This record gives sequence, structure tokens and C-alpha cells, in this order.
Amino acid sequence: MDAFRPVLKIVWERTRRIDAKRMKTEKYPGGIKEFKDIPYAEDSDVYHLLDIYMPENAGTSLPVLIDIHGGGWMYGTKEINKCYCHRLAQQGFIVVGINYNLAGTVLFKDQIKDIFAAFKWIHENMKSYPADMNNVFLTGDSAGGHFACVCTALTKSGKLRREFDIEDNPLQFNAVGATSPVVDLLSPNIILNVNLRMLLGSNLKKSPFYKYMKFDNIASAEMPPFYILTSSGDFVHAQSYKLKKVLDELGVPNKLRDWQFRYKGKRLPHCFAVLDSASRPAEVVIKEMADFFKKYIK
Repeated sequence: MDAFRPVLKIVWERTRRIDAKRMKTEKYPGGIKEFKDIPYAEDSDVYHLLDIYMPENAGTSLPVLIDIHGGGWMYGTKEINKCYCHRLAQQGFIVVGINYNLAGTVLFKDQIKDIFAAFKWIHENMKSYPADMNNVFLTGDSAGGHFACVCTALTKSGKLRREFDIEDNPLQFNAVGATSPVVDLLSPNIILNVNLRMLLGSNLKKSPFYKYMKFDNIASAEMPPFYILTSSGDFVHAQSYKLKKVLDELGVPNKLRDWQFRYKGKRLPHCFAVLDSASRPAEVVIKEMADFFKKYIK
């Protein structure tokens, strides 16, 4: 694993520069209130913070949408999805963007525990906001899409939660959004395989969580409906179809949006709705996902 660290460091530093440039020029929709850098754990870890976004004219009871950012499991913070979260909130949700510790510093199990700690805080504290906790949704992009899938499966299985050393199950999700998700890290793909070593350690096949890097081995028919988004320029395009196949075989309702149209003469890339959330294609699919979620409001 250590042999790959210098290369990964270069890759993610380049990504950081690209994101920093993008974030300086993003166009925010306006009309959204922010509550920033709220600790969800009793420590000073910057990766244990979350943000809350809601419409300025929020009513007394809005559905809650939790967003898990991507970044190859080893890069990023909630800030890289900030504009995207504003646009999700614009659709009539209280949006919670969460941090989690990154691979390379911790292992996959620890990241899942971070995310569930955020879920617990949301469950216990959203009464201070105009939140309808009977209607909670989850979304994630890329690696965040993988986390969203795994965490959804864990909410339905006490056995799995015990394996991950998660004691309780504070939230249930009405539906889940997976944008350019990765759901099979065991497939022969050198990029995913490098990430796998960062997630599980050098002796990755001896990890008790190795088998769960393929979503087939953790999914269940009890999971809620899924909205899946990919595009013709998505470098993990096939992974969205793998997720749909798993859900179809289990009888879990789902909608796959595969954006094949070109925008400004180019194919839309991995996570296009997050990276350019003000674009017309992003506007279309963000509303489409929001409308999908709203079908499952109780």
C-alpha cells in the first residue's frame, strides 16, 4: 500500500487544485440559509463536522436529505459539495452535508462508523430545525455513493451493524440517491483496486470487510427505492448498471438515469451534477432526483 501513496498524493493534490478553482466560480441559487461546521462527535476532529442548509422560507416541517461527498474514499470534505447542497435544498429539503475521516488515515470500518455517528447526531438534534424526521433521504456521489449504498444496507441488518461495531440504527431512509456510484471494488479495475488497499490495508483479502466491497454481498430486498445517476462520460459508468442489476434482482424499486446527451459539445463527466450544479443538465437531474424522493414522502 505504501508504494502507491506518492502517486495517490499527486492525483489528489491535482484534484484539490481543480476543485478549488471550480468552487471559486460556482453560482449559488440564493435563498438558502446555512449552519456551518457543527460537531457531530464530542471531539475536535475537523472530519467530525457537518453543515445544514435549508430554504430561507422553510416551513415547519421539511424532509431531510443527507449528502455524503465523494473523493475516492481518501479525499475531500463537505465543502466540495456545498453548491450542490444549496441546489438540493432549493428543491424543498433540509440538506445535511457531512465530513468523515479519509482512507489513508483510517480504514473503511472507521469511515462507516463516522457516518453513523453523524446519523445519530441528526436523529437526536434535528428537532432544533424545521425537520420532518419521518421523511429522511440519503444521497452520495462516487465514493459517497458507495457509502450511501453500504450504510443503507446496514440500516436493515443488525448482523451487519454488529460486524461494523455499530450499536444502534437511528435512521431509516425513505429513498436513496446514488450519483456515479462505485458498488463493486472487487472487479478487475486497477484504479478501484488501489483504493481497495487504502480502505482495507495491505492484507486486504484477510479483512472481514473484503467481501462487502461488492454490494451484492451486503444488499437486501428490504432496502428503500434508489435513484441512480450516470452519464456517457462517467469513468465508472458500468458500476451504475451493476447497482441497478443488484436492485432489480432483489425487487427493490429503482430509476436509472443515464445521461447520453452532449452538453456544450462534450460528454458529461463523472458526477457532473455535483461538479457543475448550475448547468442545465444538472438542473434537470437534481429536480428529477428530488421528484423521485418526493414520491416516497409519508
